[in-house]
Amino acid sequence: MGPAWRCSIRRSPGSSPCTGTGRPDPHPGGDIMHKKISQQLVRASAALLALSITAAGAFAPAGQAQAREMKIATIAASNSPWDHAMRAFAEEAARQSQNELQVHVYTDGQLGDISKILSSMQLGTLDMGYFGLGSVVFLRGAQPLNILYAPYLFKSGEQAERIINSDEFAQIFDDVAKKSGVRVFAAFGIRSPRALQTVSRPINKPEDVKGLKLRIPAIPILKSTFEKLGAQVVPLGMTEIYTALGRGMIDGQDNGFDLSIPLRFHEEAKYWAATDHAYELTGWFISERVWQGLDARQRQALTEAAKAGGKVATRLDQELDDNAVKLLKEAGVTYTQPDKAAFKAALATVYQQYEGKDWPAGMVERIQKMQE
Repeated sequence: MGPAWRCSIRRSPGSSPCTGTGRPDPHPGGDIMHKKISQQLVRASAALLALSITAAGAFAPAGQAQAREMKIATIAASNSPWDHAMRAFAEEAARQSQNELQVHVYTDGQLGDISKILSSMQLGTLDMGYFGLGSVVFLRGAQPLNILYAPYLFKSGEQAERIINSDEFAQIFDDVAKKSGVRVFAAFGIRSPRALQTVSRPINKPEDVKGLKLRIPAIPILKSTFEKLGAQVVPLGMTEIYTALGRGMIDGQDNGFDLSIPLRFHEEAKYWAATDHAYELTGWFISERVWQGLDARQRQALTEAAKAGGKVATRLDQELDDNAVKLLKEAGVTYTQPDKAAFKAALATVYQQYEGKDWPAGMVERIQKMQE
């Protein structure tokens, strides 16, 4: 259609006015009125063409819109539950947007560690990130979300997902986006509960943690939790843990099955203690600059895609959890179930130093009541 329109409007060399055919005008040297009418017809045709193109763009089906390429990054290994969740997210985002949103997945820290991924989103050079929701505490203005790691705050992953997606947290996520430049646009995907994995000795009671050098995420309340138990906290990136375990730089680390098993930490750390000291979700993060550049339909497509990806993450994490103990034992790992009541009692006051400072006073109590 395009070439035909151009031919009708533009003249080719040697063509006569308005015909654009290269054939002689049937009325050579026609009168002035004829020329004026011809020129008016050309202008009218051009105007009609412009109008038709504009109208077509305004009413074209969404699937015919120009594709928008987006990137989403994580620190998790390829073929891990997070990898599969992100790929399900990408597929559903394309389906929901009629192929307008094309999401490319980057695993294994290809685009940097969590800190790098977050800073890239703040700059608007990376669209999205996917990892533990609590990682948001690294952002400016996100101190209230430190509460996500308060020891034994949530009774289960299901309770955590229900409460975190309630109004109790909605305003906090919005405030963080405005202050930091990174938005949590969805929080779906129940993770494996956090546990302790050690190299040289089992953990059965709180006293067993004393003196150990443990890699703990740089999350204030998690750091306080293990310092309360007498551990020496060592900050390391996820990609450094395996080597640090093997070289004796650390005595252990704190994570769930979902990250520890795909990264093969059990090859170096032969003791697993199911402390279940924190339940958390995976968070779907997006650059606030990118989010503000999306229309309502695109935002909804990403949110629905996150729900779909979260379901995949939850299912695969559960499957991994169901098989994890057998896998660990086959790898020569000693699996223990410590006295959780003793750990809970030992850590009962850890959150108090943050109450009314990092998060609103009374928030812990409200969350506890929501689970009664």
